[in-house]
Amino acid sequence: MKKNILAHYAGAGVVALAPILALPWYLLALGPKQFGLVGFVVLLQAVLGLLDAGMSQALVREVALQFHAGPVGRHRTADLLFGFERIYWGFALAVGLLMALLSPTIASHWLALDGLAPDAGQVALYGAAAIFAVQFPGSLYRSLLVGAQAQIRLNLVMMAGALLRHLGGALVVTTWPSLATYLLWHVAIASAETLVRALLAWHTLAVKRRASRWNLSQMRSLAKVFAGMSAATLLGALTVQIDKMIVSKMVLIEQFGYYMIATTVSAGALQLIYPLVQAALPRAIALKDDPAALRRLSLKLVQLVGAITLGSALTFALLGDWLLMLWLKDLVVVQVVRPVLSVLLIGSVLNAFYNVGYIHWLVHQRLGRIFQVNVLALVLSVLVIPPLVGGYGIIGAAAGWVAINLIGFSLSLGWYKHVSDA
Repeated sequence: MKKNILAHYAGAGVVALAPILALPWYLLALGPKQFGLVGFVVLLQAVLGLLDAGMSQALVREVALQFHAGPVGRHRTADLLFGFERIYWGFALAVGLLMALLSPTIASHWLALDGLAPDAGQVALYGAAAIFAVQFPGSLYRSLLVGAQAQIRLNLVMMAGALLRHLGGALVVTTWPSLATYLLWHVAIASAETLVRALLAWHTLAVKRRASRWNLSQMRSLAKVFAGMSAATLLGALTVQIDKMIVSKMVLIEQFGYYMIATTVSAGALQLIYPLVQAALPRAIALKDDPAALRRLSLKLVQLVGAITLGSALTFALLGDWLLMLWLKDLVVVQVVRPVLSVLLIGSVLNAFYNVGYIHWLVHQRLGRIFQVNVLALVLSVLVIPPLVGGYGIIGAAAGWVAINLIGFSLSLGWYKHVSDA
């Protein structure tokens, strides 16, 4: 488990830092308005990726239970991968095509382009559709590798992909500064990374693809669990993105770009926590019948999360302005981003601690609880964030993000009560 945590930290560090380091180059080469379109492309990938939110976690759980059950378990896992490959690829291509067809309508009726040609919005949407079509199936292979504990190799692939995608992308966009260049580069790298993940997943299984089959009875037996997990998790993942969706509609594309800069950093900060969660989840599932060991794992996880968030908060308080100026090299941009980021980071801290209780819900399959929390948070976000954005702009959206995470954090504390009772 220690090796997996270190591997996740290395992978998450590169995946989080690569877009952050590339961001000033994108902003300088494309300008604030076109960078706003880049932010919208990133948002679309995040929103469309929600379609896999619950499925990937259910797959991790299923693979973790079956993969180590000898040759029979491996063959069942291979059949599972064989069947879901066709579902994921077919779905990705269908959604990508639908999104491309809707691009003119979305560009003209959703985005406030603020002087940019309508064609620019359409180009961004076409590119987003292509990136989704080749990137979405990669999450399937990622789930298998996480569940099979092949997390070191997975993170090596993720690190290489992030470096090529963003640092290579910054070089390409600086040389040929256009939105189309950005999009073509990201489509190419996403395609290559998905292919490598697929090869690695089948190699890890040590089962030939041609020896696998479409096991309908297995798929049907898992359908109820997968559907419940997807429904519950989709709402939560949608809630995480709803602030950006509302901002993209209500403010000018340049202001949206600034908001995406702040959310990029806050999301990067959460990457300090997710390696712990990803490494702990398969272990927690394995301990579901050992309450004492699961309690010890949970308390250790809380201690680690607390240490990381405290250290990060002190660093930002002491060096935040200097680091932002060093990074963005534009005082005007820093003055806009700094207060928004300060608020967003409060929500990120709450989200980090929420994950401990969330792991307990997954282990014990308390999907109804996940669904209830996510419905409540989503309803609140829809009611609260629009008036906050209307009255306070992008900092109002950040305040809404804090409110959403406060609900999740408060309701996730039930696991601690059980620990205290025990």
